[in-house]
Order: sequence, then C-alpha cells, then structure tokens
Amino acid sequence: MKQRYYYAQLMTGKKKRSYASKAKNFTKKIFAMSGFAVDASMSISHPFIRGCDFKYNEIELYRIQDPNDTISIPYSEIKWIDLYVVARRWAGGGMLMALNVMYNFDLVIHLEHGGEIEVEFPADFAFKKIMEELRPASVPVIDVFDVFVHFPDEKTFKKEFPTYFGEHYHDLAMQYGLEDPRVTFNPM
Repeated sequence: MKQRYYYAQLMTGKKKRSYASKAKNFTKKIFAMSGFAVDASMSISHPFIRGCDFKYNEIELYRIQDPNDTISIPYSEIKWIDLYVVARRWAGGGMLMALNVMYNFDLVIHLEHGGEIEVEFPADFAFKKIMEELRPASVPVIDVFDVFVHFPDEKTFKKEFPTYFGEHYHDLAMQYGLEDPRVTFNPM
C-alpha cells in the first residue's frame, strides 16, 4: 500500500450501479448482521470513507461524513494512473465478511513532482467511460490487467468480472506484488 491511500466510493452520477451496487448491497447485509454501521454518517466503521469524483480538471476525494474535508488532485499534476484489481477481504466484520472476497479497482496515481497516491474503490464498469474522458485531459490510464479488453461491455463485465478474477487473481497478485487478499484498512 502506498503512503497516501484512500478507500472511496466512485461517484459516477448514475442511479443504478453494476457490480459495485451488488457488492455494496451485499456489504450492507453483512454489516447489518455483524453489527457494523451501515450509514456512512454513523461512524468510521463504514467502509466508504471518501467519495471519489472525477471532475473536468481534477480528481476530488472528499470525506463522506464531512464534504468540507476535500483533497483535490489536479490533472495537470498527474503523470499517469495505473489501474489494478485488488482482492479485498474485510477483517473484523464477522465470519461472513472474513470469508467473502470482493475484487476492487485500485488506482495508483503517479504525480509530476514525485510520489504516488493510491485510491481503492469497488469495481464498476462506469470507470471505462472515466478513462475515456481522461484521455483528452492528457491523463493516461494504464489498464494493467486489461480489464476493459477482457470485459468490453457492461453485460460481460457484470457476468464475468468476479469469476475471472476469482480464478486468476492469485497468479496476478504474485506477478505484480499485490496483497492476496488485502485486509488492511488505513483510511486518510
């Protein structure tokens, strides 16, 4: 995990979510059974500490409980972004949460003046459109695992993404030095 790490909910403006929605609903059910807070305003035990919004000239990370606590990353300060997939297992959320593995997107944002920022959020096909919108802003996104080559449309993504990474993640994690699974949680 990078020095500056943020766990976030991707803000896309759409009402209905694909894989992320299913994972979020499942997470809410598990949290309700395990006693964790389900409402983001209740406590820091809710997993989505920040919202991640890709605006026209910057990435904005804001604390869901306090939108005034905002971090802005101007596109002009970004060299490139690596897109990985990471297996996430929530420790401390009861037996069912400890057994469930979710596959999230993990962005490593390389900054012009050195340093990296890592942002993890539930995998969502909507990120493909964000990648396309970043291209004219001269912010290249390197899809390290070719996610959007393997799953070029939303239907394929919804149906095959979790199964594919369930079968291949261990080898990819070994090859790229990723946690297998990631259980740490150090929100900033």
